[in-house]
This record gives sequence, structure tokens and C-alpha cells, in this order.
Amino acid sequence: MARKVVTTQVAIMGGGPAGLMLSHLLAKAGIESTVIEIRSHEQIAHTVRAGILEHGTVNLLVDSGVSDRVLRDGDRHDGIELRFNGESHRIDFKDLVGESVWLYPQTDVFLDLAARRKDDGGDVRYSVTDTSVHDLEGKPKVWFTDADGVEFEIQADFLVGADGSRSHCRFQIPEAHRKWYFHEYPFAWFGILAEAPRARTS
Repeated sequence: MARKVVTTQVAIMGGGPAGLMLSHLLAKAGIESTVIEIRSHEQIAHTVRAGILEHGTVNLLVDSGVSDRVLRDGDRHDGIELRFNGESHRIDFKDLVGESVWLYPQTDVFLDLAARRKDDGGDVRYSVTDTSVHDLEGKPKVWFTDADGVEFEIQADFLVGADGSRSHCRFQIPEAHRKWYFHEYPFAWFGILAEAPRARTS
């Protein structure tokens, strides 16, 4: 049985916050896209991930019309305290750079974006399987099977791999043409989200 063909300007592999935000911004610019995601909507919505958003991300969510829920339900933090040898050291973001960060779980970012794409009639397909990419050096194609078992081929002008750290898409690029760009910092954050009264700061 022949695959059903979907034609679009941009095929996006990955329906998490990055892929959905790209699809949203493209739609605002009048550019069509199709998003495919191997996980279900429910899986993404219930997978706890990062919880801190920098001001640029908050501005993008609000200014692009995704949602202003981050301003209503999120918690603004103007700084943090680091503690060494029993002594606290205040890092004041507002004083140092004039901006704040927001406590707003990534699952809520996903829910806002998914709802916006649905309301706007965006083509987002969850729970797909058997994904593969073809003709990367020409007009890219993506093969996949949807949640109902129907086989599809997306024909697109551009292909974007927005499928995260375990990206399937990146390894489809021939190794001879693959370039890596990254910067590794000599530290990492470990965060714990807890439902508790707000800490008092002096």
C-alpha cells in the first residue's frame, strides 16, 4: 500500500516545546509546517522536566501570543542565594542584569504551546512510529506511521530536527557532512521543585 503524502514547507521532527514553538512562529510568519512526535501528548504533559525560564523565553511566550499564563501562574525570582560554609550569598539578578527568571514548569510550557497550535489548526501528530528521513541532500522526506497505523510520507522544503538530546534526526546527516557545535560549562545545576511556602529574603 502506498504511503499517504503530506506536503508542507517545513517538516519538524519533535513535538516538545522547541518544535512547537518553531511551528508557532512559522505559522505567524505565514509558513506551513507539520510536526511529528514519537511520544503521546499525555507522556510529554506528565514528564517533569526543567522549571526555570529565563526572561527571554517568558517574553517570547507572551509577546508571540502563546499564552500569558506564565505571568499569572508562574513565580518571578529576582535572584538566588548560594550557601557556602553556613554563609549565604545573594545573587541579585535584577541588580546585576536588570532581569528576572520565572519558576514555570516545562510541562506547562508544553501545554500552552500544544493548546495554541491546536487552536490555530496546526498540523501536529503525536505517537508516531517508524520514523525515518530521506533525500536530505535534495528535497527532504520523512516517513512515519501515525497512531492509527497509517503510513505517511512528508514532502517538505526544509527539515528541522527538534527532537532533543536523543535526537534521531541528527544521526541521519551523513557523518562526513555532520558538524557539532557545543560549549560545555564546568558546572551543572541540580534543582528540586517543592510545593512549600515561599522563602523569606531580607
